[in-house]
Amino acid sequence: MASSAAMSRVLLTLGLAILCAAGLAAAQNVGSVVTDSFFNGIKNQAGGGCEGKDFYTRSAFLSAVNSYSGFAHGGSETQGKREIAAFFAHVTHETGSFCYISEIKKDDSYCNASKPEWPCAAGKKYYGRGPLQISWNDNYGPAGRDIGFDGLGNPDAVAQDPVIAFKTALWFWMNNVHGVISQGFGATTRAINGDRECDGKNPDKMNARVGYYKQYCQQLGVDPGSNLTC
Repeated sequence: MASSAAMSRVLLTLGLAILCAAGLAAAQNVGSVVTDSFFNGIKNQAGGGCEGKDFYTRSAFLSAVNSYSGFAHGGSETQGKREIAAFFAHVTHETGSFCYISEIKKDDSYCNASKPEWPCAAGKKYYGRGPLQISWNDNYGPAGRDIGFDGLGNPDAVAQDPVIAFKTALWFWMNNVHGVISQGFGATTRAINGDRECDGKNPDKMNARVGYYKQYCQQLGVDPGSNLTC
């Protein structure tokens, strides 16, 4: 009979294999929706001189989504496609159709000193980077910890590695947005930028996000649902 230690190692190996298989299956499932045509259709809206056109790729997205098996899963097929449409609607808005890698204005350090558990590194700035323009030290810190890079010491990694860029976007999404997707697209906008756009603060930007969402839902063949605004 195998020892308890040996049995534990076997179970651990089996468990990791199951998790990896689940992640791969999720990526393959999402990949059947996020086709080359869909992804490049967004990127082709950006101008020829955009830095993001050579940075953001479908393969980088699919590699990143491997680590987030819950993305676009847990409900019906329609709900999954709505979540994909919502994610890319916000990405389109935040990056100008995959044009921008980093925030245009880089003056603000985005250092929240009230979060001492995520201390800002000297000389580093935590302005928006990546598909959802992740900002602030208290996002870079835990994102780096969970993903496996030095978010506080090297925030530029998000703008240098496209897989890390998509992983940070998906990390933020799964921790802040995924849980409200069933409430309608408006709830996702509130989760991402509600303090600046919802409740009449910037209806033009809020409605721009809704427009992208409805466009992508149409492309994916699903009804956008209700509660689209915030």
